[in-house]
Amino acid sequence: MATFGNYTLLEPIGRGDMGTTYRAQAQGSSDIVALKVLDKVEITSVGQLGSAVDLARFAATFSHPRLHPTLEVIEIEEGDGGQIGIVTPFAAAGPLSAVFARGTKIPPKQTFKVLGQLASALQHLHDQEVAHGSVKPTNVLLDAEGNAALTDLSMAHLRELGLVPADGPTRQHLFFMAPEREYHAAPEVIGDVFSLGVLAAMMFTGRLPFDQPEPEARGVLQIEGVPPAIAAVLRRELNPQLRWRYTDLGSFMGALKEATQGKVDPETERLFGVKQPPPEP
Repeated sequence: MATFGNYTLLEPIGRGDMGTTYRAQAQGSSDIVALKVLDKVEITSVGQLGSAVDLARFAATFSHPRLHPTLEVIEIEEGDGGQIGIVTPFAAAGPLSAVFARGTKIPPKQTFKVLGQLASALQHLHDQEVAHGSVKPTNVLLDAEGNAALTDLSMAHLRELGLVPADGPTRQHLFFMAPEREYHAAPEVIGDVFSLGVLAAMMFTGRLPFDQPEPEARGVLQIEGVPPAIAAVLRRELNPQLRWRYTDLGSFMGALKEATQGKVDPETERLFGVKQPPPEP
């Protein structure tokens, strides 16, 4: 079997735009982990390798109950460059993307639980002026109780160093990017809010809210079957025009919470023509 550092690679469990994730075993131990090898990017110098490793290790210092921890960052020098591997705990329940792939209907209560947990992780980062930059189903890991944790914090930031895969972003990644954002650019807090909005729409409906990933081809928002108040909040957050969206995570999540009770904030009602329910007699 192939090895990477002090780990035996057992089988691939995920393929993303930056690399391949394996179920792996620490040599001389029975411990099973997830090991992401950044095999989709080319590291062309020892300096670039060192900068990338430093960044990945810095990202690993952020700690929160809903941020999936990094156990180790592996650096392997090869010629003028090298390779990087990122070791994290193995999530036996798998990513949220696997739930969608199975066509499993996610109950509203579970949807709000997961969104709230992800929002708390993102808010922790945003309070420190750090954006995640890659909020999408493959980066949401679930445990046996259905709790969610966000992984891959360093990926979007590594692209700032020039570690951009030759094949570019995956199609799925583009669906979750704010229309004004560029793949290789520094991630922004407001982009995380948009990505969470796409994820919310997908959890409520079981499908992506756009037919095409490219901003100019996304067309009409697909959120059929969602309660009107929640649909209004999603239409606002997923609007292609930045000026109409919620300004921060707290505003979006607060509006979503109110929408569960059929309430819509005045500005959203004005912008999207959604009527609040009449007061109780």
